[in-house]
Amino acid sequence: MIWKPEEARRVLERSIKLSRGKDVLARLSGGGTRNTRFAVGEITSTGEAESAELSVQVAFGNRHGTASVNQFDDATLRRCVETAEEMAQLSPEDPEFMPVLGPQKYDQPRAAWDAKTAAFSADDRARAVAACLEPARAAKLTAAGFIETGARFQAVATSAGLFGYAAHTSADVSCTFRTSDGTGSGWAHANSNRVGDLDFGRVARIATDKAQRSQQPQKLDPGEYTAVLEPAAVADLVGYLTFTMDARSADEGRSFFAKPGGGTRVGERLLGRFSLSSDPAHALAPAQPFDGDGLPLRKMAWFEDGELKSLLWSRYWAKNKGHAPTGRPANRILRASGPTHTIEDMVKSTERGLLVTRFWYVRFLEPERVSLTGLTRDGTFWIENGQIKRPVKNFRFNQEVVACLAGAEMASQPVRVSTGEGTGPTVVPAIKAKGFHFASISDAV
Repeated sequence: MIWKPEEARRVLERSIKLSRGKDVLARLSGGGTRNTRFAVGEITSTGEAESAELSVQVAFGNRHGTASVNQFDDATLRRCVETAEEMAQLSPEDPEFMPVLGPQKYDQPRAAWDAKTAAFSADDRARAVAACLEPARAAKLTAAGFIETGARFQAVATSAGLFGYAAHTSADVSCTFRTSDGTGSGWAHANSNRVGDLDFGRVARIATDKAQRSQQPQKLDPGEYTAVLEPAAVADLVGYLTFTMDARSADEGRSFFAKPGGGTRVGERLLGRFSLSSDPAHALAPAQPFDGDGLPLRKMAWFEDGELKSLLWSRYWAKNKGHAPTGRPANRILRASGPTHTIEDMVKSTERGLLVTRFWYVRFLEPERVSLTGLTRDGTFWIENGQIKRPVKNFRFNQEVVACLAGAEMASQPVRVSTGEGTGPTVVPAIKAKGFHFASISDAV
């Protein structure tokens, strides 16, 4: 159930008034998700879940505590606030505590809510599953996948008069198809705030094609190769890049963005011809316009034509250094200046290299170098003389993200994708990059 703004405000303000604390921050979130899962070529489960949760943070000076509940009667709200107050009184002084914010102005992204998505039913999902299964059955593949839609809201209020409310819908489909001998695996995925944007049959046809072409992969020695990375793979790299862009870490010399001898690398050209931004009102990836403190999230340019323009400033570190806080980005948009190319163009221009569908289980290798490790998965192919010649076994990769993007030779038009690492709405291109380091072979399909 989606609470209306006035309903959310009543509960938040009621909770705040129950507290004796000067700085009180209350957050309310909730809504529902609906899903259908299929495996071995048939629907295996379908379900719906709804929830709502209130958390209240109370501060006495620099001591603060938080408690949460999922019931909203007066007695439960009172217990929640009392528990938060008890925790605050027991907690040590927090020298970095920031007082709550007063009233703020937010730009509401109109495209975030879609009534058709909120009403998408179990019957609708069953028809979507049928569209996914048709190509797999025709190709005699073992099909599995997941379709989910959601409708959620977030609200925040403070004892200083702040109130913010946002609601959004989401729709997601993923398909993983395997060949009968178990050696070929194809994956495809799509997500949007609007279910009407999802072409379920197209997603299934891509997964079918990948599965068929990846059958009986051959061994290829690890090493450095030119890599054509599809958008899903690029999205994982970008998510980890933004995670490392904290201004405090750079100021204290603990990150890639720290300048040797002191200061930061803001103003340096690091990403070649790529620009990285965030914008809650972006048409393809609308997002919540405020963070957990109620700080407005504006359109931000992190990189422009490769130049580092800004780092991520928390409220505490911004106050410490006399800078405006930015909050953490609610979405990520990567684009390249100059001409764009299709993945087919990238393959045709590659003498020897690899086409990578996506990555899996990505983790930091050396955070201070933005160096990652992970696995390729669900379709890795050898390119020779501008043609995809054969499927190859998967690899573990070790790669510095900035070097990969800075050395990219080609990029496509950006598209919306979802990452395996849960970094929020992401819009990125496919890229062709030289010298991508595939460190070892993985026998996983």
